Amino acid sequence: MPRGARLAWILALAYLLIIIYASLQPFRGWRFPPAEILGFLTAPWPRYITLNDILINLVAYVPFGFLIALGLALRLGNLAAVTLATLISALLSLAMEGAQMFLTSRIASNVDLLTNSAGALFGAMAAPLLSPTGFPGRRIAALRRHWFIPGTLADAGLVIVFLWLLTHLHPTSQLFGTGYLRATFDLPAYFAHAPQLLALAEAAVVFFNLLGLGLLVSALMRGALRPLTLVAVVIATGLLIKAIAAVALLKLATPLSWLTPGVALGLLAGALLLYPLSRAPRRVKTAVATLCFCAAITAINLAPENPYQTLPPQLLAGGPSHFLSFSSIIRALSELWPFLTIGYLLATAGAGAVKSRSAQTRAVMRNRL
Repeated sequence: MPRGARLAWILALAYLLIIIYASLQPFRGWRFPPAEILGFLTAPWPRYITLNDILINLVAYVPFGFLIALGLALRLGNLAAVTLATLISALLSLAMEGAQMFLTSRIASNVDLLTNSAGALFGAMAAPLLSPTGFPGRRIAALRRHWFIPGTLADAGLVIVFLWLLTHLHPTSQLFGTGYLRATFDLPAYFAHAPQLLALAEAAVVFFNLLGLGLLVSALMRGALRPLTLVAVVIATGLLIKAIAAVALLKLATPLSWLTPGVALGLLAGALLLYPLSRAPRRVKTAVATLCFCAAITAINLAPENPYQTLPPQLLAGGPSHFLSFSSIIRALSELWPFLTIGYLLATAGAGAVKSRSAQTRAVMRNRL
């Protein structure tokens, strides 16, 4: 199987797990469904639905359709790959809507099924254009070869960095607040709220995530290039997405409502330490990044609750908007992203150790000869 197709299938599986995780939240309130599990297919059109609802549900399945079509294209051809990817995505959406009939807090919807399937179709149709054989794909592949180290593991790392950008759409006031699991699993708060403690926790979360992400990006780049410029671009893009989401999606009063003193302290401290560590060997960067993400997960889940954080009505269960389904996928991505990244870093370290042992073995054999 070609390297690109293998990576596409791996990423499609990862996104499938995110869709399942998001569709079955909050993992409680299970019930026996009505006799007609698929009765929602013939339900009347919902009273409350807007163009934003439709567009958001379209976007949710675009990556899945794209990845499936990309994995199939080299074997089946573009037309067959697009058709089969759309069918697979529609069946997945049907299964998820049917499963939601077992949850009291979720509502199965024929509108979600239609829009998810359409989004998968759009994503599948984009796959031939962005594949390495298409014109935009060739340019992207050339830039990728110039800036980053070769190999499937490096490709996976770039996708992880891209997914980090999407986590900023998650409706939370905490910047870089990935890996937060207390709300999903009803875990208790371990510390009572205090302004100084909350600020310290915010600083720690931002510091460890900024340092870990910067080292991850730096480890993916070729040694002759200066990594800090690209790291700054990635971080700035994440902050821009956070600011846009605060106004456009969450309807907050200011785009910088998340920029608290604790967040500012974490950004400054992380940037100062990132400069010397970016010059370290690649194995050191990988090890330190792994420790940073582990520390960030610990900090975000031990931090006291922020009593001033509120969610807009469109994100509350039972609200009139279908934005909740898109929010569930982004929330799942935000919660799972650091665990996915730690797994990737451990796999990278393991592959590096195997390669090092192989090089040592070849050196010993040459000396014996």
